[in-house]
Amino acid sequence: MNKEFEIRRIALETLLEKDRQSVPSHVLIKAVLDKYDYLSNFEKSIIGTLIKGVIERKIELDYIINLYSKTKTSKMKPVIRTILEMGVYQILYMEVYDTAAVDLSVMLAKKKGFTGLSGFVNGVLRTIVRNKDTIAIEETKDAKYLHVKYSIPEDVVELLINQYPFETVETILKASLDSKGLHLRFKENLSKERIEEIKDELLKRGCQISDIEGFDNMIKISKTGRLSEIPAFNKGEITIQDASSVLMCKNVPFGKNILDACAAPGGKSAFIAERFPDSKITACDISVDKLLTMADNFNRLKLKNIKTEKQDATEFREEWAEAFDVVVADVPCSGLGVIGKKQDIKYRLSKEGIESLLLLQEQILNNVSKYVKKGGYLCYSTCTINKEENIERINSFLSKEDYVFDELTFVPDNLKEYANKGNIQLLQGINDTDGFFIAVLKKNG
Repeated sequence: MNKEFEIRRIALETLLEKDRQSVPSHVLIKAVLDKYDYLSNFEKSIIGTLIKGVIERKIELDYIINLYSKTKTSKMKPVIRTILEMGVYQILYMEVYDTAAVDLSVMLAKKKGFTGLSGFVNGVLRTIVRNKDTIAIEETKDAKYLHVKYSIPEDVVELLINQYPFETVETILKASLDSKGLHLRFKENLSKERIEEIKDELLKRGCQISDIEGFDNMIKISKTGRLSEIPAFNKGEITIQDASSVLMCKNVPFGKNILDACAAPGGKSAFIAERFPDSKITACDISVDKLLTMADNFNRLKLKNIKTEKQDATEFREEWAEAFDVVVADVPCSGLGVIGKKQDIKYRLSKEGIESLLLLQEQILNNVSKYVKKGGYLCYSTCTINKEENIERINSFLSKEDYVFDELTFVPDNLKEYANKGNIQLLQGINDTDGFFIAVLKKNG
């Protein structure tokens, strides 16, 4: 029981710390699991599952608590509200005995100095246990239902149902809560024999792997453990990269000089450098820390044709005017295509925030497009499904600039119905990828 309590105490402290600091959940979870490295992989997986689960289902959990508590979550002390959210998540979504979920939650309340409220925690959770088989959210074809069912802010739901059919939006949001595996890409030109050896090694380590339709050099993997302990990862023979990102890279045309204007975390730059060993790749970012991390990764992958450069993508650099055959702009975006991997993105979105992103994307496009030689290419991408940031952004750019859509050179057969001339929109839950947009443009002249 002591170890079980300690696991939940760590999860609680992490959730409270996240609220205090507004640290991205995936960053905070990694830091916490590294700190408690002495725990077993199973114990660490419980901590990670509990933290991520409470974050991504917070709206639904609060809704359920409010059904059975006279004091609403908005009026609760943050510690008590978070303890109840953790308790409800364990009762409804984890393989934990109901009595253990309740008792451990009561212990947490007492440990945090709320002995007087431990009876309240006990009463609310025991009531939810008694009613858990009948708890239901009334199904309606409106934003309110999706807001609660999939824990998405109503403003975000409204935005999506104004752009896509209701059933499509529900499929997308459901996928954001489903169990997710990682996509792994094998190094370009790795032999089939070596790929099979790596797969065997992963299976022996207890990993579950499966193919990704349309992508021969990739696998989906779950129950990964620590990839850093796998020799093939340290040798640069495998790397984490979603199929949507790989699709983007495979549609980047060849050029002797290629600029990745918003390169962090560097996965696209690395793959482009692998694909075109005779090209010179310049990978830019505004953050020195991110540049250092990218440089370390490029060294791990033994890439000699790529350099990092500190540069703000919105600021014009005179010596780069029409200097590149290809410019890649994977611009900052709302991240609505990766809310399943970065659970707290959805809570930070607002109408004002998206309008600010639209302006930033316009500034970046207008600036980096000046770096493309006549007859060269501009490759634009986002990890969002918001059409304002994707096809509408590109159409607006084309209406003012001397560019046209080029052809996509690589689209697997199973994705061709989602492609148009020069662009493709992928949707999580519909496609076996992140939500992602890609456009390839050619400069006239």
